[in-house]
Amino acid sequence: MQLVLFEANLLDETMNSYEFNDFFDITDFQNIEFNNCVFKKIVGNNTVFTNCYFFDCNFENVDLSNSKFYNCSFVRTKVSNSKLVGCDFEGSAFKKFEVTDSDNTYNSFSNANLKEVLFKNNKMLKIGLSETVFSKTQFDNCNLDGAEISNTNMQMIDFSSCSINNLLIDRYSLNGLTVNSEQALALSKLLGIIIK
Repeated sequence: MQLVLFEANLLDETMNSYEFNDFFDITDFQNIEFNNCVFKKIVGNNTVFTNCYFFDCNFENVDLSNSKFYNCSFVRTKVSNSKLVGCDFEGSAFKKFEVTDSDNTYNSFSNANLKEVLFKNNKMLKIGLSETVFSKTQFDNCNLDGAEISNTNMQMIDFSSCSINNLLIDRYSLNGLTVNSEQALALSKLLGIIIK
């Protein structure tokens, strides 16, 4: 695996088996394919990734807060112990993707497609799911307090092990969502149900 430090824009490249460490001051990645790469202890706030592909990659202890991932693809990729606060994944696709023990507060997954995705032990406060497509996606012990969900089919999604206080969800998205009995009681207010 090759160690790489960049301090420029990177366009139209294929990166195979590279290891990215420490700080990089890349402002813009466009049309890059990352294959079997490791991103470790990277600090790269406000970085923009456009039409990038991540295959068999690992993100470990990174801080990519406020970064943008527009129309990117993540396949067989893992993120662990990382800070991705305020990231935008608009139009991105995820397949066999795993995020564990990370802070994903204020993330946006508008128009994203998540297939066989696992979110486990994550802080996901006030995330946005708008017109998001899910298939075999799991949320396990995540804090989703204040999440905003709209125009998203949540059937087969299970939030029963998660915290969902102050969840903002429209009726369409609420249909078919699996929750525990305490959560169901709180969500009944969104339907106008009065329980005595």
